[in-house]
Amino acid sequence: MVHVHRFGVDLGMPTVRLLKNGSEVFPAMVDAIDRAASSIALEMYIFADDETGREFRSHLIAAANRGLRVMVLVDAWGAWGLPDSFWNAFRDAGGKVRSFQPLKRGLLPFRNHRKLLLVDDRIAYIGGLNVANEYYRGRDGEPPWRDNALEITGVEVARLRRSFTRMWTRAERPLKRRILRLRRVWSARGRAVPTRRVRFLESGPEDPLRPLRGVFRQIIRDAGRNIDLAVSYFCPPVRVLWALRRAVKRGVRVRLLFPEKSDIPLARWAARGLYGRLLRAGMEVWEYHPAMLHSKLAIADDTVLTGSANLDIRSARINYELMAAVSDRDVAAKARSDFESDLKDAVPIRLEDWRNRSFLQKLKERISYWLLARADVVISRLALWRRMG
Repeated sequence: MVHVHRFGVDLGMPTVRLLKNGSEVFPAMVDAIDRAASSIALEMYIFADDETGREFRSHLIAAANRGLRVMVLVDAWGAWGLPDSFWNAFRDAGGKVRSFQPLKRGLLPFRNHRKLLLVDDRIAYIGGLNVANEYYRGRDGEPPWRDNALEITGVEVARLRRSFTRMWTRAERPLKRRILRLRRVWSARGRAVPTRRVRFLESGPEDPLRPLRGVFRQIIRDAGRNIDLAVSYFCPPVRVLWALRRAVKRGVRVRLLFPEKSDIPLARWAARGLYGRLLRAGMEVWEYHPAMLHSKLAIADDTVLTGSANLDIRSARINYELMAAVSDRDVAAKARSDFESDLKDAVPIRLEDWRNRSFLQKLKERISYWLLARADVVISRLALWRRMG
C-alpha cells in the first residue's frame, strides 16, 4: 500500500500522526505554514497576544506576504482579551481575519470551540491545543499543558475546506437563518461512513443528530478489550456513562485519566462528583498531576478519537466542535503508549479515599455538576429561543 508523503502528492490512503504536546504540535504546524504553496485556514478558540501567539502570527504574515490565501477565524469569547489591532500587520499583508459571533449579538452561550489548521487542503491539524503560551512554553512558571493533535495528510483532508467555509460564513450570520439552512444540509454531511480509516466529525447547537455523542457511544459499544480516556473536562451525558458501565460488564478494561488541577475548578469538582459511580462500576480512575491535562483523547481497541470536544454536555449540545476518528492499529498503539506513560505521572483514586472526602467537597461537587449539566443547557436554550422569537 502506497501512502502519502507528508508534503507530497497524494497517491493512496491518508497518513496520520498523533502528536504529543505543544513541543511536537507547534513546530509541525509552523513548518507546514512555512511550506504552504496556496492556502492556509486557521480556526482557533483562543489566540493569545503572548510570545506563542506573536510568533505564530509572524508565520501567518510571512505566508500572506508570499501571496497565499490566509484566513483566520477566532472565537469572540475565547479571544476576549485580544485587541483587533493585533491583526493589523496580518491584514496589511493580505490576510483575512474574522471573529466568530461578536458578543454584542447576544449569542454568548454558543461558542466556536474548534481547533483546525488546514494547509493547501492537503494537511490538517486537529486537536485540543489553542495558540497560547500555556499550550507550548508554559505560563507564569507552570509547565506546558498536556494535550494532543492529529496531523492528517491526504485527499480526504480537502473535505475540511467546506467545513471551515461553513464556519467562516456562519461567524456573523443570524442564528435563525443558520438553523433553517442547516436543517437542509445536515442529512448530507452528518453521517459518518463506518469503514473509513479517518472520519471527520462536526457538531453544533443546531444539529439534532448529536454526532459526537453518538460516536463516543459507538466506539465504546464496539470495544472488546480496552477503553482509555484522557479527558480534561468530564461531565458526560448519561447514555455515555451507561455505555461505559456495560463495557466493563462484558469484560472491557476501562481506564479514565483526569486532571488533578484544572483551569476551571467548577469542571474539576463536577467530575470528582462522579468518581464514586465510576469506581463502583469497575472502572479505573486516575488523576494526572505534573501539569494541566487538557487532552480530549479516547482510545478504544484500534480506534483513536480526538479533537476539540470535551466529554461534557457543553461540547455535546452547545459548542461547535470538530473531531477526528482514526481506525488504525499503529496510531492506536502510539496513543496507548502515551497513555501508559501519563499513568506513571498520575495518582490512582481509591473508592475508600473518595468516600472520606469532606462535606464541603461533596457540596461543591453537587452544585458544580448541576451548573454544568443543567443550568448551562437551560441558559443556552433560552438564548436560542429569544433569537428565534
